[in-house]
Amino acid sequence: MAKQLKSRAGLTKADLERILTARLALKEPRFFLEKVGNRLVGNIISVTFKGKKDHDRQAMIWDALEEELGPESVMRVGMLLAYTPDEWDLDSP
Repeated sequence: MAKQLKSRAGLTKADLERILTARLALKEPRFFLEKVGNRLVGNIISVTFKGKKDHDRQAMIWDALEEELGPESVMRVGMLLAYTPDEWDLDSP
């Protein structure tokens, strides 16, 4: 069984980045996260998401969080959107 973070300890941006980078084997990840209330929300950009549909990306993220944090993951993490670098930098010249 996975080592779970103590439920009373606050989940930090660094914790979330570490968990998702390791569990999803994210390549060249970029994170734009913020705390909203008691939850972390934001965007994750990685080439790892290339070729995956939105629902598959969400399943990857939430399965990883459930394995690491257990059922309380939904209490500590809010909306996370996953993009490839090309999708994120769509408006870049």
